[in-house]
Amino acid sequence: MKELKILLVDDDKNIRKTLEAGLRTFHCQVSAVESAEDAIKRLRQEVFDCVLTDYKLGGKTGVELVKDCGRLSHPPVVILMTAFASFENAVNAIQAGAFDYIPKPFTMSQVEHVLAKVRVLVGLKDENERLKSEARRSDYFLGMVSPAMVRLEEFIARAAPTDATILLSGESGTGKTELAKLIYERSARRSGPFVVLNCATLTESLLESELFGHVKGAFTGASHDHIGKLELAKGGTVFIDEIGELSPSAQARLLRFLQERVIERVGGTKPIEVDTRVIAATNKKLDQAVAEGAFREDLYYRLNIFECTLVPIRYRKEDLPVLIERFLKEFSARSGLKQIPTVPENLMEIFKHYDWPGNVRELRNCLERMVLLSGGHALSEKDLPDAFRKEKSIGAGASTPFRKVDDVVREHIERVLQSEPNQEKAADILGITTVTLWRKRKEYGLP
Repeated sequence: MKELKILLVDDDKNIRKTLEAGLRTFHCQVSAVESAEDAIKRLRQEVFDCVLTDYKLGGKTGVELVKDCGRLSHPPVVILMTAFASFENAVNAIQAGAFDYIPKPFTMSQVEHVLAKVRVLVGLKDENERLKSEARRSDYFLGMVSPAMVRLEEFIARAAPTDATILLSGESGTGKTELAKLIYERSARRSGPFVVLNCATLTESLLESELFGHVKGAFTGASHDHIGKLELAKGGTVFIDEIGELSPSAQARLLRFLQERVIERVGGTKPIEVDTRVIAATNKKLDQAVAEGAFREDLYYRLNIFECTLVPIRYRKEDLPVLIERFLKEFSARSGLKQIPTVPENLMEIFKHYDWPGNVRELRNCLERMVLLSGGHALSEKDLPDAFRKEKSIGAGASTPFRKVDDVVREHIERVLQSEPNQEKAADILGITTVTLWRKRKEYGLP
């Protein structure tokens, strides 16, 4: 049963005390205040599922509080209770936005009955938010036209329903975290937790503690037992971002977990069975780290049962119009614009010729900024971020436009493959092994 977070508003101390005790028996987390002014202050600081408020509050009425709640960014479900029960008061409360109305005196069983309806409504709101969040993640990956993204969609359909470990690689901003969430949402574990750990933000010692947990006294400052992310995600999925930053000790611990589904907390000796799926991500080339001895080979192969490389947007420019259209719809709706701003042809050309070093994240941020500045009119070149002007000035001052080494390599491999589709012969022409050619094709999104 979902624990409802309730704000109780009543200027009678005894009623607050009695209701608080009763509500907690109904699996509710309760906070109480005595005035509408205090309630609004509290609601601006934290989100509540439900406000249970008296009709007569001294300064403001409960109906006025209902209206104030409706203006919040996360409006709660509001229930009014009053000794002045009348059809007119009930109508006024509902018209103001209240969900329901309880006439005093009432029994706790009546309150429980109303809360049951609130739980259903809150559950629907949570599910709606989850679906909207999943739809936003889908915008990154589904319904694209480039061969690389068509293959990615097939990968999601195959890999998500399994329990297999997944390794996601790709540059920053390509959407590895969003893809991990989408895979989780489409798995049989979606009712379990989704827990994130970013290895790049933690020190070596803290990283092991956060991932595997620790026991009291394991190190200075360990005053109590601590549950790690792998245990917290039990029955669900843990997403380990920047896994290339793991220390040799943490790599060994993680390998044992993947092999045996057992962990030991730092400083502990008791094996703990944990049923958690692992999705890992890196912006490093882990196979190169393996060759250099910086990453365990056996762990690398345990992680990449399913491996997926997210292709940078500069190698799939044909997806730009689809992404731009989706993001414009999202930001226009969020900004309350009556119509979606158009993209002039000259601006679309600028978008297509820009390299997008920050990938989809940069595109999203750029469009959000431009929509806000557009005022509902067509997007304008003058509203482009400074990065576009810098790139223009670099190109203008040179006899030939600068190009990234990766772009030149990709174009060369693509030309060779077009003239020689046989992989072994193409690798010979390029002077590389067929394995290296296969990896390069994956990295650049080549068919």
